Amino acid sequence: MSFKITGLPQSVCTIRVMEVLAEKGVTNFEMYKPNMATKEHKSKVHTDKQPFGVIPILEDDGLTLYESRAICRYLAIKFHSQGTPLVPALDDQKGWAFFEQHASVEVTHFDAFANLICMQKVFNPMKGLPTDNAVLEFAMEGLKQKLAIFDTILGKQAYMGGEVFSLIDIFYMPLMRTLFKAGSGNLIEGAPNVNEWWQKVSGRDSWRKVTQA
Repeated sequence: MSFKITGLPQSVCTIRVMEVLAEKGVTNFEMYKPNMATKEHKSKVHTDKQPFGVIPILEDDGLTLYESRAICRYLAIKFHSQGTPLVPALDDQKGWAFFEQHASVEVTHFDAFANLICMQKVFNPMKGLPTDNAVLEFAMEGLKQKLAIFDTILGKQAYMGGEVFSLIDIFYMPLMRTLFKAGSGNLIEGAPNVNEWWQKVSGRDSWRKVTQA
């Protein structure tokens, strides 16, 4: 029985999920695209499944799950033996401890700043909202400082989560791409090891397929 993803191909959070499915070679699922123009995502039918009225949502055999990183974890485990290994072996306690450490770093030290930049430079203009230059300046400076630390980390390891490509890298990739779309790619390019990592992960066949769909 196939599962259902509610989301949009251009959505940062949906792209995370689609990249996991692409790496796993999973194609047997239903994709439902809500009509955002009519605010379908704010309807009772939607908010009964996702109380915050956003996307994506996964429905699988009685399970309803929201939050893109949670969905990604679920799919990476569900299809653990298929396609690219994206998470540690299920019985690898230390591996999971480090995985969650790196996952927390992405949310706290990257997303917290990158999301603000993309909100001010991409998403707010799309909604007809003004740019808050004070917020933008804070986020730009904050991300620049964090990227210097990421640059040191990536000078010692090949990927964000260690020596192999993993779900941790996928967590970063959609907002990294959006930073370039926002005209802030110079922040990544200014951190040579981060830029080298980005060129490597964004060159994956799965990523090309997902972002060109």
